[in-house]
Amino acid sequence: MYYANHVYNPFFYEGTKTYIYETFEQLGRIPEHIFIPLGNGTLFIGVMKGLEELLASGSIDHFPQVVIVQSERCQPFIKAMEKGGHDISPEPVERTQAEGIAIGLPMRGAEILDYIYRHKVKAATIPEDKILAAREALSRRGIYAEHTTAAVYAGYLHYCEEHGRTRDALISMCGAGLKSDH
Repeated sequence: MYYANHVYNPFFYEGTKTYIYETFEQLGRIPEHIFIPLGNGTLFIGVMKGLEELLASGSIDHFPQVVIVQSERCQPFIKAMEKGGHDISPEPVERTQAEGIAIGLPMRGAEILDYIYRHKVKAATIPEDKILAAREALSRRGIYAEHTTAAVYAGYLHYCEEHGRTRDALISMCGAGLKSDH
């Protein structure tokens, strides 16, 4: 028998690490800021594992600033970070266009919080009323993105409003628009 759920499957994270390895391979470096959508943490854990391996191998000389992005309507990690908590409190999930990351009780919450604190990860909130505008802005650049992916861009823009323009940033664009056409 084989347990196929990707959230607990350790082999799955070996696959999501390729996101950061391919970035390194194509750019010859890692951008200074990496914005990652965070729901159950499958991409986040893979990216963090990959960055740790790149650092340990000497391929990069410092850890980039990772920024998690969560919907203002479902943000269990941001709330835990604000309290300095090491466990996730279950959170009711309000309706959001960023449904792909609307996870009220992530299954690997303690592990993800460990990465967050160990690597001084920052957080950005996605304003719900900015998601469609972000999706439209991406489409004008030729990126047909689904709502959760557009939400990551909205979170990046919101982060820049709060902290100033963030240069040299990698923003995850992993969902095609056909997944949630509007």
